Amino acid sequence: KFSPVVLRKIRPNLYFGLQSDLEYLFNYRVIPEQYTFISPDSSLINDAPVEGLRSGVGFQLLYDNRNNMINPIRGTMLEFNSRYYGKWMGSDYTFSVYSLEFRQYINTWSNHTLALRGLASLEYSKEGVPIRALSRVGGHKFIRGYFKGTYQDRHMMAFEAEYRLPFWKEDQKSKLWQVWKRIGVVGFVGGAEVFHEARQIQLSEFNLAAGGGLRILLNPKSRSNIRIDYAIALRNDSDGPGKRQRGFYFFLGEAF
Repeated sequence: KFSPVVLRKIRPNLYFGLQSDLEYLFNYRVIPEQYTFISPDSSLINDAPVEGLRSGVGFQLLYDNRNNMINPIRGTMLEFNSRYYGKWMGSDYTFSVYSLEFRQYINTWSNHTLALRGLASLEYSKEGVPIRALSRVGGHKFIRGYFKGTYQDRHMMAFEAEYRLPFWKEDQKSKLWQVWKRIGVVGFVGGAEVFHEARQIQLSEFNLAAGGGLRILLNPKSRSNIRIDYAIALRNDSDGPGKRQRGFYFFLGEAF
């Protein structure tokens, strides 16, 4: 998989550029029983193209005035992406993808941050969208608590909110604080829904999740953290009848 993006600054905080997406799949098999977003005998799974070359190009428009790209405490990011995949580019599939992502960071008090994120993704095709290109709920970056791909379809709407409370302050001198000053905590909640047609979206069907975690500050200048999160899916049947999925995450950097 190769997905480069090249941007050029056209106004203060505003960027425009081109992007491409290239992925070749071989010896790849879909196990329908592992997909719980619809019944295993659905044509969306069994008739969707799987192997082959996916090749597309498009553009990106980005507005970004965040004070820090790694771990901002204030600012806004708004990103629009449009990509088209066609036979004239060597692609085995013909479809288009449009997405809009919004992030807002609010400095509520001291170094505390309320981070908000919203995402809408739409995919259109007369031939069918390949399985690997479908919008997917879950994973360590978005809607933590669900395994990535538990729910997937052509379109998706999602949101997430996280409150970040760092303990560290460089002006503290006590020996005890020297040990704990790099520790922070967070709490988060999110939800997403996937749907096959735009008219099918129902806010009452959102798959919700919530959790919390610890942050260990690595570099005060860049505000880079080690992220340790635990999340639980709030949908009772997300891991089978009467069972909820859970996730433990250990990564470098914030989820968003």
